[in-house]
Amino acid sequence: MKIMIKAVLFVLLAVTTTYWTAFRQEANAQTEVPRGQIELERTTFTVKTWQKDGSHMTTVKGRLIFGGQPVENAELQTDTSRRSIRTGENGTFELIVDRSLPVYAAIHAVSVHDAKIDGKPLGKREEGQLLTTSSAINVYHPIVVTKTEPSEADARMVKVHARILSDKGDAVSFFQVDKFRIAGTVSDAHGNPVKDAIVWIDRDEGEGFAKSTPTNQDGRYEMYYWPEEEETNLTVIVGMRRYSLPANKVFILPRNTSVEIQIRLPREGSVIDDKPPTLVCTTTKGATYAGLLAGLHVPLGVDYSVTIPDSKGRFVLTVPKDLWIQRPPFFETRLTKFVGQEKMLKAGDALPIGFVLPGDHDPRVIASENLENP
Repeated sequence: MKIMIKAVLFVLLAVTTTYWTAFRQEANAQTEVPRGQIELERTTFTVKTWQKDGSHMTTVKGRLIFGGQPVENAELQTDTSRRSIRTGENGTFELIVDRSLPVYAAIHAVSVHDAKIDGKPLGKREEGQLLTTSSAINVYHPIVVTKTEPSEADARMVKVHARILSDKGDAVSFFQVDKFRIAGTVSDAHGNPVKDAIVWIDRDEGEGFAKSTPTNQDGRYEMYYWPEEEETNLTVIVGMRRYSLPANKVFILPRNTSVEIQIRLPREGSVIDDKPPTLVCTTTKGATYAGLLAGLHVPLGVDYSVTIPDSKGRFVLTVPKDLWIQRPPFFETRLTKFVGQEKMLKAGDALPIGFVLPGDHDPRVIASENLENP
């Protein structure tokens, strides 16, 4: 009798389990929400130098679907361009990728108001889901780790030697001096600051010109220029009035340095006296740097240092050992920044901690390792 009762209980348990499993599967099928998806035939590209024939541009085909069905007449856009892309009848579209610069570009649906699935307008649920759909394009230079070694200065740190790769013949502009700053003040004959004045510097026939920002309430202006110890013209424009140096007089900017130029306008006429105190030029420290840098994509507050790449793309990171064990991804960024220090930065110099930070459109790079061939 006991054996029979146990058998009946076992059968009931098996039947109950079967029905419960079937019920859960059916419930999950009913509650599963269809989702949108942007399919791209390719999402990663290596950087290719800009070419006159446009060969650095690549066409990528894609498709927008919802719940496995194509979505037609939806409007897509990348977050690095305002150009809109419409999906065709079968949800397909084409995206033009510029491979000449490193970039991470998300692509997402920006309008589905006129979109259709199987010839039918979308419901509110479908619209909401599609407007959260996205994919991304990653254009980058490959990075290879060539050597790791303990840091002599700190046993908790490791020095990671790496290299940014490029195709043979491709020119990569790494972080270096780009321009020098010309700044100063414009004041009237009584020494009062002049607001909204424009300082203009150019060579004869308008070559190599630089135009300042409008002066602020303190009369200050700034611009960036590459001085070459050549004769230049100096002009100040205030509203409809134009002030310049005396006839046959020129202004010579010192080479390879930033400068401060204090300009005092005349009480009468439009000629700026080219002697102190109406025109005073002094050298100042600092320069604007621009070019490609690499760093590690790590949380804020994680300290590490990185050097400026040399002409072959070689650089060194000094990283906490416990961080490097996790093999964080690299990022690449094209940075333009004014550095106000006396000594000029050069390849191999270590940049201050926190100097190189990833931006929203900077590509992430998973580095490969080649520890035998630096």
